[in-house]
Amino acid sequence: MTTAAALTLDEKLAHLEEILRPMDRALIGYSGGVDSAMLAVAAQRVLGDGAICVTADSESYASGELEKAGEITRQFGLRHEVVKTRELDNPDYAKNAPNRCYYCKQELFVHMERMARDMAVDYILYGQNADDIGDFRPGATAAREHGVRAPLAEAGLTKDDVRALAKRWGLSVWDRPAMACLSSRFPYGTAVTAAGLKMVDRAEAFLRDDCGFAQLRARHHDTLSRIELPAEDLSRLLADSQLRQRLVSRLSAIGYLQITADLCGFRSGSMNEALLKIDSDDAPLFARIDPILEAHALVPAAYEQRDQMLVLRLTEAACAQLADTALRPAFVSALTALGPRYIALDLDPLHI
Repeated sequence: MTTAAALTLDEKLAHLEEILRPMDRALIGYSGGVDSAMLAVAAQRVLGDGAICVTADSESYASGELEKAGEITRQFGLRHEVVKTRELDNPDYAKNAPNRCYYCKQELFVHMERMARDMAVDYILYGQNADDIGDFRPGATAAREHGVRAPLAEAGLTKDDVRALAKRWGLSVWDRPAMACLSSRFPYGTAVTAAGLKMVDRAEAFLRDDCGFAQLRARHHDTLSRIELPAEDLSRLLADSQLRQRLVSRLSAIGYLQITADLCGFRSGSMNEALLKIDSDDAPLFARIDPILEAHALVPAAYEQRDQMLVLRLTEAACAQLADTALRPAFVSALTALGPRYIALDLDPLHI
């Protein structure tokens, strides 16, 4: 028996086309990201005008994303429908439990089911790929309950496969970083609010448009923003005091009281780390952290622990010192060994 992993890309594509061909017409949950865009184009190649994109426009959709999604549908001549969804009106969604995505997808699929009935369409699809299977994805539960199919996953297409096909077909988003909804920036248990979503949206827009960062997250911890950047961009930020000052000034104007950079760097789904259990240690915080700071010559320092996050405030010289990609991982490793999931460096330096 041949496994999906043993198949070539073209063999997986042929399998995808076999899955799509009997459908005649299908609604495709379409965010404008690479997975849903590649699925939409693949469906159009097989079904022609029977491939219909459906985008949910809500407060958790980052500004500018709807316009970008529309560019691809216009480029390929795809039919594109936009529905207004109101996830925040659902208390089960707004309270932000770990299964929040279930209620988001449920809202979308209910709208798509109504559309499918009105349009006499028998199939509803979404862009889960083979790499997503087994990950913590409550939205997949909603898909199963509503009979929504994931042809990319069924055909064994991985994220790399999806990007390769998107590049082959000329999709502009083929190498675009993954873009989860803005609600994913809130720690589980922190209520998702329209005001908080606007703060996140404005912070991330500044990081992209004014600071030039492509892959990023601005995690929302009430009055604290925890910025995640890839290692190279994080080093650039830590080495540039003027950039840090601009960032602190702008995010303070948005409404954040503390603006921090996560020294662990960017990782998709980092909020899921808070679901993991931390072993307790009865030793006082200073007794565990001070030796690490001293060993890396990063004193004087101020710090506090907030739930599973350690917030550090260091001098300007120490911030610049952590731009070193050799020093930073060793320092972060020593601190995370103590238990905190997030190491947040205050970008407003300690003045002595």
